[in-house]
Amino acid sequence: MTVGSLFSGIGGIDIAFQQAGCKVAWAIEKDAACCRTYRHNFKDVDLIEGDIRNVNPSMLDHVDVITAGFPCQPFSIAGKQRGFDDERGHIFYEVGKFISAYKPRFVFLENVPNLMEHNEGKTFLVIHDVLANLNYSIRYRVLRASEYGGVPQIRDRIYIVAFRDQEDCDRFEFPSKMNLEITIEDVLSRKQKKHDIYYYSNEDSFYKKASKIATRYDSIYRVYHDSIKVTQNRMCPTLTASMGISKNQVPLVVDDFGLRKLTLQECLNFQGFPKEYYFPNSITIDDAYKQVGNSVCVPVVERIVRFIKEAYFDKEMT
Repeated sequence: MTVGSLFSGIGGIDIAFQQAGCKVAWAIEKDAACCRTYRHNFKDVDLIEGDIRNVNPSMLDHVDVITAGFPCQPFSIAGKQRGFDDERGHIFYEVGKFISAYKPRFVFLENVPNLMEHNEGKTFLVIHDVLANLNYSIRYRVLRASEYGGVPQIRDRIYIVAFRDQEDCDRFEFPSKMNLEITIEDVLSRKQKKHDIYYYSNEDSFYKKASKIATRYDSIYRVYHDSIKVTQNRMCPTLTASMGISKNQVPLVVDDFGLRKLTLQECLNFQGFPKEYYFPNSITIDDAYKQVGNSVCVPVVERIVRFIKEAYFDKEMT
């Protein structure tokens, strides 16, 4: 099963497809920093660095599946929610261009759950109509990372699978809930000192406020603008791109050495990235936080992909 990846970012969706036994043939990403991280971790994928509006689909190999983690900021509660009034919202029509050119059997999309309610549901209807006009039927569901990916992060995302054949759509099922066997303590290592860049100094003005609130050793604290709150049920809060925009937007933990931010490795772990994945030295810490916050929970995607591959592709080859 071959895959073409639009808005590939740092390759979270692509990793999930690879781990499910698929081949990512090519990927397209506009952000230069994301491209550096992607190339560092995907040596065998043809990465096109540029705007998909300037890419001619006929120049790329045919694929069985098109994926698109198209820009979520126009629809995100954390963003300005301008939707199709935002240039990034209109970019979804470009996804249709690639679907029309390749007519893949499946299309896999991921975005923020607010996509469904944005503009009283009209935004989601536009996306539905674009796919319907290309003769694709869709199934969609909002899934939480801790319930469907086995990682202790409160991360709700909408997953949309579009089918060229109605029969495929009719028999598709999203994965069922799974027991969460990993705790935040399996991800954090509070007794091991991290690099000094992750710790707040006693002289830091933010520390003076945060240290009065973030006192529990067994929790992670969500930071949003001027608000600092403990995350319920001992979970990691949703990791977002804002972590790379403001140094004080990264979730907080208390360890044996003080008050600190989640490390980049811990963020990757909460997103379910493989241990061998890492950022190149050319990526700034702010860019890295932004990239991991913009990515996906890999295990959730992988579970969906495995069903697609095993139900529709592997059986047909036997």
